[in-house]
Amino acid sequence: MDIIKNGEEFFMHKKALLALLLAVTMLLSGCALIEKDEAVDRATEIIKVGDNVHTKGEIQDQVNYQLNYMSLIYSMYGMSYDTTDADNISSVTDSVIDSLIENDVKNMKIKELGLDQLTEEETAELENEIADDWQSTRDQVQSYYLSDTELTGAELEKAIDETCEEYGITYESVVESTKETYLQNKLKSETVKDVAVTDEELQTELDSKAESAKTTYTSSPASYGTAVNNGTTVYYRPAGYRMVKQILVKFTENDQAVIDELTTLHSDAETAVTEATTALTDLGVEDADALAAQVTVTVEAAEETAEDAATTTDLVATDTDLTATATDLTVKNANVTEVTTAFTEEVTDEVAEAAKTLAQAKAEEAFYADQLAAAKTQAYANIAAKADEILAKIPDGDWDTLMAEYTEDPGMQGDAATAKTGYAVSEATTNMDTAFTTAALALANVGDVSDKVEGIYGYYIIKYVSDVTEGPVSLDEVRDTLTESVLTTKQNNTYDEAVEQWVSEANATVDRNALNN
Repeated sequence: MDIIKNGEEFFMHKKALLALLLAVTMLLSGCALIEKDEAVDRATEIIKVGDNVHTKGEIQDQVNYQLNYMSLIYSMYGMSYDTTDADNISSVTDSVIDSLIENDVKNMKIKELGLDQLTEEETAELENEIADDWQSTRDQVQSYYLSDTELTGAELEKAIDETCEEYGITYESVVESTKETYLQNKLKSETVKDVAVTDEELQTELDSKAESAKTTYTSSPASYGTAVNNGTTVYYRPAGYRMVKQILVKFTENDQAVIDELTTLHSDAETAVTEATTALTDLGVEDADALAAQVTVTVEAAEETAEDAATTTDLVATDTDLTATATDLTVKNANVTEVTTAFTEEVTDEVAEAAKTLAQAKAEEAFYADQLAAAKTQAYANIAAKADEILAKIPDGDWDTLMAEYTEDPGMQGDAATAKTGYAVSEATTNMDTAFTTAALALANVGDVSDKVEGIYGYYIIKYVSDVTEGPVSLDEVRDTLTESVLTTKQNNTYDEAVEQWVSEANATVDRNALNN
C-alpha cells in the first residue's frame, strides 16, 4: 500500500494539521528533527524554480517531517516504519523535491493566469474555509492534548491557544495553507473547465464495469441482491432474480421486547449447555448427554413481580377502524426447584456436579425454548387481525398506495430506493429472513400476493412485482453515476498532464550532490 501522499496533498494542503501530527510523533517516539550546526550548509541552494529557491536545511526539515509522519501513520495500523532506512529516506526525499517543484510551478501558473485576484464572493468563501480549517485545527489540538481536561469556556480556549503556541501551530500558518489550497483548486478548475465526456467513453466504461460485475455475480450470485437491496449502483443483472415488495406488519413494541429478551435468555442457556458438555467431556465422560439424562431437574417459572409485568399494547391503524387489544406477554424466569440424581454407575463427586450442571442447563434451555415459542405464537395472534384487514383491502386497492400506508418496513417507505424497485431475491439470497425469501420465491406469477407469512419481525405480505432480465444495464440507467466517475478521472488526468508539462517547461534545477554531502 502506497501511503506516501503527493506534495499537493501532503505538504502544502494542511500545514497546521501536519505540524500537529508531527508534534504527536515527537511525543510518542522521542524523535527529533535532524539539525545541523553549520548554518552555511543549511543555507546551500538545492532547488531553483524560476526565482524560487529551496535550501538544504528546508528540504532536510521537510524530509524528517514526512518520515516522522509516516512513522505515526504506520503505528496507527500496528506497523513499524524505519525512519533511518536508506530506501525510506531516498523515497521520501524524492517525494519532497517533486512536491516543492510542483508547488512552485502551480503557484507561478496561478500568478500568470491572474487567479490570485479574488472576487468579493471568492474572498468571502476563502474566509469561511480559513475559519473552518482553524476551528478544525483547534479541535484536533483539544482532541490530542486536552481530551481529559475539565476546563470549559474561556479557560479551555486559553488552554488550546497555549498548546497551539507550544507546538508552533499558528493562525497565520492555517491562513497560508488554506489560501494556497484554495488558489490551487482554482487553477485545477480553470485547467479542466473544458473537459467533457462522450457517450462512447461512457459506454466503454459501462462495458468494462458490466463485465467485471458479471464475473463477480457468477462467482458470488448473492452479491447482486445485496448490492441492489443496499442501494448500490449495479452494471449487470444476473439470471435467477425477481423483485418483490412487502407490507410488514410488525410485532407490537412490547411483544418484540419480550421476544428479544427470551431469545437472549434461550441463547445464553444454549451456551451454558455447550460449556457444561465440554466440562464433562474434559473429565473423561464419553456420553455427556446420557449421563445428564440420569439427572432430573424440575424448573418452574419464577414468581412474577410488578416490574416483570408487560404493559398491554393496543394495535391501531391510522385512518381505519382497525383496532384490537393485545394480550399481555411477559418474561418468566426459570427457577430450579428440585434436582435429583439416579446414576446407574459410580461417578466421582466432580463428575456428578458437572452432570447436574449440564442437566440444569438443558432444563433451562428447554424452559426458555417453550416460552419463546409461546411468546411468538401470542405475538402473531396479537397482530393477525391487522394483517387480515390489510389483506382484505389488497384485491380492490392499489398495492403501492396500501404499502405506503401500512408497511412498517423502512426499506419500503418514503424515498427509499427499494420502495420504488422492490427487493431483489433469488435462491442465492442468504442475508434475508429465510421465511421471507421462501415465501417470495413461492409466488408463481408476477402480480401474485402472498398470504400473511410469519417472519422474525412479524407478518410479511409479499407481492411479486417483476423478473430481473439478465444482461448489462442500459447506459441511461447509470448515465449520471458514470458521467461523474469518468469525468472526474478524465479531469484528474488532464490536470496531471498539464502540471507535468508546466514542470518540464519550468526547467527546475536540483543539486543532489550538494544535498547528499
